[in-house]
Amino acid sequence: MEIDIILNEFASPAAAAELGLMAERYGMRGVWASNYGWSRDPFFTLSLLAHQSSRIRLGPMAISPAELHPLKMANLLFSLNELSHGRAMIMVGGGGAVLQSIGKKRERMIRGARECLQILKGASPDKLMNYNGEIYKVWGYQPKWYTDKPPLVYFGSNHPQSRKLSAELADGLITSDFVPSLMKEFVASTHADLRAAGRSPANFRIGNFWAWHIREDAAASMAEARRELMLRGWLVDQYFAPFLDPDELRIMRAHEKDFLNAFLRGSPVIENVPDALVAKMIRNISFAGGLDQIEPAIDTLKAFAAAGLTEICLRVHDNPAEAIRLIGERVLPALR
Repeated sequence: MEIDIILNEFASPAAAAELGLMAERYGMRGVWASNYGWSRDPFFTLSLLAHQSSRIRLGPMAISPAELHPLKMANLLFSLNELSHGRAMIMVGGGGAVLQSIGKKRERMIRGARECLQILKGASPDKLMNYNGEIYKVWGYQPKWYTDKPPLVYFGSNHPQSRKLSAELADGLITSDFVPSLMKEFVASTHADLRAAGRSPANFRIGNFWAWHIREDAAASMAEARRELMLRGWLVDQYFAPFLDPDELRIMRAHEKDFLNAFLRGSPVIENVPDALVAKMIRNISFAGGLDQIEPAIDTLKAFAAAGLTEICLRVHDNPAEAIRLIGERVLPALR
């Protein structure tokens, strides 16, 4: 199992290049740039890294066809791929933060994703594309300059219907916040979907988005983890049921607004929720705490690898350079 780094939405092209080159020196597989309505463009964010790096993969996460037509998505992706000499990747999504920012809702998500994947994977410098989809049309598309090794195209989703779509059309699938026991079941189902689609599981990538908060300053780490806890599986019972009992799940569900308020305020204070429950949630669905938590994190990463992940996508937060250093010096060697 390899390690990818997910940068936050505020990373500039210069910062992404510096952090990405640092990750490359440590031997990490890839760097992802987050995509939000208020962020820099993720393709542009990765442009300097694409030009300056030599080995590491890089890509935007996640881009929805509902926010960007697949033809324009293809041009941006192939341009990034050209700049990096065939090291680009992309995670296509159904639409989230950007759609909210522009006042749109998810509509016909699976159909839109299917057509987007077909366009991205079907584009060729050698053959003219005329695509007449139910949602998206592409006429006379033949990017003759697209001659590098094709980029990796992932779909990002935790749901069975999207999993089957990915198994049919994509190069890989990225989930989020699946604990190892859930991941093991999901990987087995994905492999079954691949075989049903006539594809080999050996050639398919499976990743999982996971939050990294571990820092030398344990208190700062826990404050960061508490602030971000609302985003962990968006507090859906499915992701917490493996380690919370029914009463704890009910408390979590009853206080969704308190978790959300902490996130919106950028505060570690989650009102009206027992500290013991918050600590239990953080401990099981993210990596957080001081340096003494690196060994438990390595054990969890090994469990993810045993479950069948080909990569783990670690989201770094307030001090990304420190996180990359800790992962590169303490974690990567233990996984090799």
